[in-house]
Amino acid sequence: MANGIKTRKILLVSTDRTFAQDTRTAFSASEIIQLSTVEKNVTELRGEIQEADFGAIIVDMDAARLEEVESLQRIMRRLEDKVPVVVVTQEFNAAAVRILVQLKVADFLVKPITTADLVRSVVRALAAPV
Repeated sequence: MANGIKTRKILLVSTDRTFAQDTRTAFSASEIIQLSTVEKNVTELRGEIQEADFGAIIVDMDAARLEEVESLQRIMRRLEDKVPVVVVTQEFNAAAVRILVQLKVADFLVKPITTADLVRSVVRALAAPV
């Protein structure tokens, strides 16, 4: 802990090794954020995400694929709006954006993104009232 500030655990769900490594590097400088990574597709997640365990979740997914959106919907229902979710996707898809807005994701970023943009998005999600 840094100066009595509570450490915040962040979960990254991604099969993109380059993105995962860049994200680990970006958050490694933080004394208050502890990043954990699950190298799985969102459709493969089972019990890895528990709402009490993380302050925010980053999900790297293909928002144009229906099965991935359905998996995210299940995760969001299980989290019951208790944990902000930042979605990173490969391309802009208007239909997917509408679904993500309905799911109340904290943010939606389209690759390629800078790690600075991702960090800012996660920090905003952590600061937002739950």
